[in-house]
Amino acid sequence: MYLRVVKIILATFIVSSIISPVFAKEAQNPNSEEVKYSPKNLQDKDAMQAEMDFYAGNDHEAELIFTGLKAKKDHNIALWNNQLGSLYLTQGKPKEAKDVFMESYVLMNDITAFKNLELSSVGLISSEMTKGYKGDPYEKVFNSFYVGMLLYADNDLENALAAFKNGILCDSDVTGKLYKSDVALMYLMATRLELMQKNQSMADDFFKQATEAYYLSHPDNRLLVSQKQGLLDDLDKKQKELLEKEAKANVKLEKVINTLKADIGKLETDIKSVEDKIEENNRKIAINTLKDFINPDNNTLICIETGRGPLKYQIGTYGEKTIFTIKPYPAVGFSITIDNFTQIKAGGFLRYNDVFYQASTRGGRVMDSILKGKAEFKQTTADVSNVLSTMSQVYDPYGVLSIFSFATESVSNATNPYADARHWSLLPAELQIISLRLNPGTHQLQINAYDAAGKAIESSKINVEIMNTSNNVIFKRFRGVES
Repeated sequence: MYLRVVKIILATFIVSSIISPVFAKEAQNPNSEEVKYSPKNLQDKDAMQAEMDFYAGNDHEAELIFTGLKAKKDHNIALWNNQLGSLYLTQGKPKEAKDVFMESYVLMNDITAFKNLELSSVGLISSEMTKGYKGDPYEKVFNSFYVGMLLYADNDLENALAAFKNGILCDSDVTGKLYKSDVALMYLMATRLELMQKNQSMADDFFKQATEAYYLSHPDNRLLVSQKQGLLDDLDKKQKELLEKEAKANVKLEKVINTLKADIGKLETDIKSVEDKIEENNRKIAINTLKDFINPDNNTLICIETGRGPLKYQIGTYGEKTIFTIKPYPAVGFSITIDNFTQIKAGGFLRYNDVFYQASTRGGRVMDSILKGKAEFKQTTADVSNVLSTMSQVYDPYGVLSIFSFATESVSNATNPYADARHWSLLPAELQIISLRLNPGTHQLQINAYDAAGKAIESSKINVEIMNTSNNVIFKRFRGVES
């Protein structure tokens, strides 16, 4: 009996020694997750972990981080809202997605937002990373697209159309004029909306522009368009140079002028040759999917977001430049089976809504020249500092040059030319959209993703509720899993 009591006491002691610290810890920290992801404990660099969580399928962790970062209400709030919007769409939460996308939309298109931060980033000492995030042109385009689609789904047609028009305007903010407004998707949605509002003339105009944009950005034409843009840039330079030389015309410049005229003539011939090839391609490119897309009898748009969007990072001696790269996603085509009966294959999808292509063809911005100037200033002051330092060792017994050398070096070190590598990393690589008619009610959709060899690599079943309206929108994300 005595031994049994001892065993019970010993067991009680062991259990309490294990459990008590746990309860004590919980008492001190009742919600460790809330503390961990509170705004004061999160830094911008934590967004990288949230991004990795998203692409690994850990949506809960990603949401906690981005929500915490958003709550800081700092200069990156529009970026965190966009990231959350992509996350919410993936989770099937269109209302939440619309709210955060709308908040970003206002900030990204308001020229007065973050004005003080914008001005400070132009100075030699400030980094571009300190300014308020408003996104590159392609990010503004896709923010406008998502806002427009979600307003369209809510039957707010007037504001949806305004969002698509804004996206078209944002897409014109590029250096190369051939790449202006080449997002066919924006024009097609504007066409649908004008048709729904019985504005046939406006719809015709938008559809014409949609067709031109589709031809321009079609994979068969991309290399040719790039060649033409390069030739146009060269032609512009030669023409300006010719005007300058002709203004100073004399016997010595006559040979130079004649050479320039010959160069211009050859460039014009080359441009015409490329244009002929583009026209030949255009005649072969089918636009049936564009016509199906705007068909007002189709009451449902299924938007399939695939893969991972452009990755932006710094290059250059001082990180004053940025470039885009991409992590390829193997799926190139999709099929949809509706209620285990009707199958829609890849040919019906509107394809080539390529986010990476849009990002990489946007061209330079005013900020790029400022950053270039900062980098050149940093290099110059560094060179001067080195020269002064060397001279001081030989010609400066009183140390005056050493003081100037130190001051110059300090300015060089303080100069901050780093380009802005912030980007909306949860964007998809591509959007494939199909326009079709579904009867009102609940439907089961099985969506299969196929690689280039036609092999099924990913599949998803979703139940959707189709309303008795003309503007049902369904989003489905295929993102793969990080290896």
